[in-house]
Amino acid sequence: MSSQRVFKSAVGVLSCLFLLACDTEGEWSSEDYFPQDEPLQAQDPAPSAPTGKNWFVSPQGSDEGRGTRESPLRTLVRATALAKAGDAIRVLPGVYAETLVLESKGSGDPVFLLGEGSPRPTLVPNRQDRGSLIRVKGRWRLENLHIDLGGAPMVAVVFENGGHHSVLSKSELHHGTAGTGVLVDGAENVTIQHNTLHHFIKPGDDSHGVTVVGPSRNVVIWDNDIHHNSGDSIQCQAGKGPAEAVLIDGNTLHEDGENGVDIKRCHEVTVRNNRLFGFPNQDIRNAGTSAGEAVVIHEAARGIKIQNNDISDAGRGISVVGDSTFPEGVWLESNTIQDIHSRTKGNGHGIRIEVAKHVKLLDNTLANTASYGMMVAADGKEVQGLIIRNNTLRGGAQSLLLRLGHERLRPGLILEGNRYARGGILQADGVKEKLSGTNAHLEENFSGERLTLSSQASLDAWRQVLEADVGAGLLE
Repeated sequence: MSSQRVFKSAVGVLSCLFLLACDTEGEWSSEDYFPQDEPLQAQDPAPSAPTGKNWFVSPQGSDEGRGTRESPLRTLVRATALAKAGDAIRVLPGVYAETLVLESKGSGDPVFLLGEGSPRPTLVPNRQDRGSLIRVKGRWRLENLHIDLGGAPMVAVVFENGGHHSVLSKSELHHGTAGTGVLVDGAENVTIQHNTLHHFIKPGDDSHGVTVVGPSRNVVIWDNDIHHNSGDSIQCQAGKGPAEAVLIDGNTLHEDGENGVDIKRCHEVTVRNNRLFGFPNQDIRNAGTSAGEAVVIHEAARGIKIQNNDISDAGRGISVVGDSTFPEGVWLESNTIQDIHSRTKGNGHGIRIEVAKHVKLLDNTLANTASYGMMVAADGKEVQGLIIRNNTLRGGAQSLLLRLGHERLRPGLILEGNRYARGGILQADGVKEKLSGTNAHLEENFSGERLTLSSQASLDAWRQVLEADVGAGLLE
């Protein structure tokens, strides 16, 4: 722990002592779940240009050549064997039927594999058996390539353990039938940026655009266009251990067969500034294989921030779900979620929190949801340390805004400052028991456990019965 963090912690404790107003269980801190001192950034890692020798490759070349522009090599395999750290392999236009294993060249600068000219060079499989077209086992930068798997059961690019500080940039990858397009499997400090990944389709099964598998660490996925894959746009999952420190920033994720971002047993994952829409794509996958969540967080995910995303046309906007294991430390802030449909049973929620520990819902805007804009702790499971603050809920055709589970299922709830559409419906499970006999003047506002926000008086009744939502207001 840094000295700065220790100082902040000490200040917080002193403030609690003086104010006698701290709820240490409810008001958890982001730092509890994001301990790194230097958070990942969406930026092009250095070096972005080669410093060594140029090796040219052309379909008209020869592997007996010198590797110059005038005397290019014929194969990428030959060029990758000759190149040293800091060198650039400049791939001239044409089609290259090869599979590559990009070995470590030492601890220096990366080797650059760069597509040249227009149209950019196309890499295709030289076989049809299962595997990968490119395996990155050292420090490499792949840029401006066109990878067409042509229906082969292959992964386009795999970053393996040892594939550190590597980059995939400005490339188009498509039409594989294995389980993913790009796989980060145990590698560290990998950046995937400015790419288009599409049509990775495994018949009747998942094939994701990008899959990050633990113990991968420090993975940045930003400014990519990922679409029309049979699984998720991006999935993060555990392998030999959880994946840690993953940033998904500024991507356009759309029209995949299942979900946008699927976070399983991963730690310190930030999903921000993305546009997500069109889930599930039923032209690719049969209805019912997924709820079609733009973002789903489950299993033992820990330390998850979902911020400033634009979400629309999905079966659910954001879901936090679990069973014997469940997420902890989930922060949903300043997301815009709208046009959420219910094409399969049980969908239509803007934000659904089924089971978790320490969840913050802050400053989100939800509109036009087929079911409740927010459904929290209402699945018979417990959500501990839930904070719902300053959200705007406008509802949809049914005007269902917020459903809270029974009081016993939401210990430590902090509910305040939310804004609700006039005429919308709020529900608190178990409130009928609380009202019975002792609050007759309030009971008339509720129809069973539902309340319709017909006036300020009805909102006041909601606040009084729940003993919460100070500062809540009505939207016209």
